Amino acid sequence: MVFCAVPVLLAATACGSGVGTASVDPKDVGPAKGSITWYAINFGPEGLPQKLIDAFEKKHPDISVKYQPAPNNTDTMRATLTTEITGGSGSIDVFNGDVIWPAQFGAAHLAMPLDEHLPDDFWDRYTDQRARVTEHEGNHVAAPLYSDQGFMYYRKDLLAKHDIDVPETWEELRDAAERLQDGGDVRYGYVAQWANYEGLTVNFTEMSAAAGGRSVTKGEHDAAIDSPENRRVLEFMRGMITDGVAPSANTSFQEPQSLQTFVEGDAAFHRNWSHGLAEADNPDTSSVVGKVGVTEMPTFEGEKGPGKGALGGWNLMVNPHSEAIGAVLAFIEWMTGNEAQRILAENGVLPTVTDVLDDEELHEKNPVLALAADSELVTRPADTPRYPQVSNGIFTNVNGALAGSTTPVTALRSASDDIQRALEHNAL
Repeated sequence: MVFCAVPVLLAATACGSGVGTASVDPKDVGPAKGSITWYAINFGPEGLPQKLIDAFEKKHPDISVKYQPAPNNTDTMRATLTTEITGGSGSIDVFNGDVIWPAQFGAAHLAMPLDEHLPDDFWDRYTDQRARVTEHEGNHVAAPLYSDQGFMYYRKDLLAKHDIDVPETWEELRDAAERLQDGGDVRYGYVAQWANYEGLTVNFTEMSAAAGGRSVTKGEHDAAIDSPENRRVLEFMRGMITDGVAPSANTSFQEPQSLQTFVEGDAAFHRNWSHGLAEADNPDTSSVVGKVGVTEMPTFEGEKGPGKGALGGWNLMVNPHSEAIGAVLAFIEWMTGNEAQRILAENGVLPTVTDVLDDEELHEKNPVLALAADSELVTRPADTPRYPQVSNGIFTNVNGALAGSTTPVTALRSASDDIQRALEHNAL
């Protein structure tokens, strides 16, 4: 692998702070050897990050990698990285970044642009959509490491018992859930992540896309959330609570709480990420082993289906203050290559590289991977450095409507105002 050695001007700054600069020129890139520190939230089965490191070091004996676990709270991780990199620290060389971070980190110069150092065909290993969401202002500031998306999990044993087809629309899901509740089979019809946090932005984005709506215009310059499509969605969500299909506790559920409710056998349907099936089939923690099916997200009646799962996952990003850029680039090349991506897939983590994602041999062992290979995805409106404010405008107001503290109409109007303020501030 030959990396381009072209000068890149980088700056490390946080919003509202002064600007500190760091140049990366050909001599600073250095050889592909030395020691690097990889900062990442633990993912996959226990020990998977170290398993990847061991395989990498076997192929690159001149490079040693230290895995530094990051906090499971992504906001805490982001704050730590911002402080470290803004302060000029190079103690972290490469780090995992959330799929929604590129615009934020790119604008603040917290991640090194990669196009100057990687060949043009590097991005051919990904789908256009997956490569595009790593860009900021036309430059890739991250390399996709592993993916994720929303899936619908359901009690296949109960659907079979009542001769109910797997729902393809949200209306069919609601009706099926009510039948199973009325039959005394489950306490709740549907559980998901409707708490006042980023997960609700994800859930709402999926349902909005299913109804033909969106939260921000395609150019991401204006709010678009206050629309008939989104009123339909929010009124439907609120109706699931008032009708008892979804518990009122849904408005406080994040991933762990909603998943626990489902694997304990208390719910018929459940939206979660790709790890949901493995958790449902874990005999140590689940009461529904062998009873759970998985499918794509539903659409709404009258809309083209299936629905779209929200794109999630994590990228690799480079600290512009690293003193081992050459070694980091070799690490990125290997981690996004077929060998590492197969290790991810074989351990239940969705790969980002198309050749591995489409591998039929892997599909036979993992139905979630097989679904992911053919799914259409929707992205959150994260192509703005002000995405945290945009998302806050979505989940805060939507949660208020779901909890009954405001109406769907008022909530969407308020969300539109909040989003527009965030976008206009970004344009200043």
